[in-house]
Amino acid sequence: MDNWDDLRYFQAVAEAGSLNGACKKLGVNHSTVFRRVKGLEEKLGVRLFERREARYILTGAGEALLGRTDQVASAIDEVDRLIVGGDQALEGAIRITAPDGFAYYHLPPLIAEFCALYPGIEIQLLASSDDLNLSRLEADIALRVTSSPPEHLVGRKLWSMPWNLYGSPQFFSGPFAGPIGRFGIKQLANYPLIGPERNLLRLKPMQWLEKHVDKLNISARANTLMGMAALARCGMGLALLPSDVAEGLQELGPPERRFESDVWLLTHPDLRRNARVRTCMQFLTERLVP
Repeated sequence: MDNWDDLRYFQAVAEAGSLNGACKKLGVNHSTVFRRVKGLEEKLGVRLFERREARYILTGAGEALLGRTDQVASAIDEVDRLIVGGDQALEGAIRITAPDGFAYYHLPPLIAEFCALYPGIEIQLLASSDDLNLSRLEADIALRVTSSPPEHLVGRKLWSMPWNLYGSPQFFSGPFAGPIGRFGIKQLANYPLIGPERNLLRLKPMQWLEKHVDKLNISARANTLMGMAALARCGMGLALLPSDVAEGLQELGPPERRFESDVWLLTHPDLRRNARVRTCMQFLTERLVP
């Protein structure tokens, strides 16, 4: 194998199941991914994928190679973490991943304060509804909303965040004006709702909403909480949201089942000795813990 990058491109396509997904993961264009995968197949003399429309399905040879590739990738990631983890300089980059609400509202003023205190450190803020892989150093620090953080990460719980139903003021001055009672399933059936998409469907409040609300009541969908809030601000319906993204919306109270989400600050154990990561984790904990 001439280049580890060949395997990295192959692995990205295998995990995403498509060239488009691999492009987003790797930050490169479609033709680059296609060329690298095709080149790898030509070097090995086997087909690694079956092409089915836009999907890439692993062949038997591809499955075998992926198992080996994962082992190599894990070993390389471990070496990278050990090298980065031992860095004691308060200079260089730190990548912080957070859901869009935290990335847009909570973190920017804290990042500005931190960078003023430590001008040698560059913060790279990655707003994403996906859980970036800290083991692969896709990020160094993660702010995550979860009730059970992964066992291979370390950190602490910052606070618990309640979920409520929200609507725009103009929404309730139109055809839905009138007294608002407690929102049970029957009451929700009388209102258009903003629904979740993609990764949001793994959140328990969204699973509850999908299970109990008629899909005919869904007026629009979004794949981020910020997107759902934006649609609600336009008067398209009610949205079940955590308070951090509900600016400009009228709080209507919780649905009949109450939900809370825990907010965690996490990193990989191998990075705890890194001076930049350790200092940033301590700073964010002091500023974010109520």
